[in-house]
Formats: sequence, structure tokens, C-alpha cells
Amino acid sequence: MNRIEKLHREILEKLDSTNRALDRIAALLVSNQLLQECVSPEGEARTAEDCAEIVVESFRAGLCLHENMLGDQQSFKYQVSEFYVDGEDEEDEDFEDDQDDDSTPASSIPYKF
Repeated sequence: MNRIEKLHREILEKLDSTNRALDRIAALLVSNQLLQECVSPEGEARTAEDCAEIVVESFRAGLCLHENMLGDQQSFKYQVSEFYVDGEDEEDEDFEDDQDDDSTPASSIPYKF
């Protein structure tokens, strides 16, 4: 059990370091967006509340896009499982059966011109 506990600790340490790195990346991305939104396209300074509102709206839009992507991904997986994966397996089996039944090689069939 000692080995399992050691592996468990290593995994937790790696997850912890990954989470810290992801937190830094998220903080940098938000800071970058805040800096970009501090000035309007017309060159006027925006208030902190306006910048925060813009960031919140873009976060919500990102969540909506993520939900749409998950829905589309599930729909795609369904279509693949229903129409492509099952169909290809049956066609491959039929193709193999056809080849096994034919005992005459194709090169021995005479061609007529």
C-alpha cells in the first residue's frame, strides 16, 4: 500500500501544480482583457465598473459558447455512433464474406473484348 500512497501523493502534487499554473494563466488572461477594455475604441477611458461589466459579459458569452460546443459534440458523437461506426462494421463483414465465398480467382476469368 505504501507504493500506492506514494503514487497518489505524486498525482496530487502534479494536480496541485497544474491548478496553480491554470490559476496564473486565468489571472493573466483576465488582466490582459481588463487592460484592453480600459480604453474604448474611441480612445476614451472607461470606469472600473464598465470594464468589469464587459469582462463579465464576455465570460458569460464564453460559457454559452462552451455549452453550445458540448451540445454539438454530443450530437456529433451520436451521429457517428448511429450512422458511421455501425454501418462500416457491417459493410466490412459483408465484403469479407463475399471474398471468402468466391473460390475462383479474378485473374482466371476470361475477358471478352
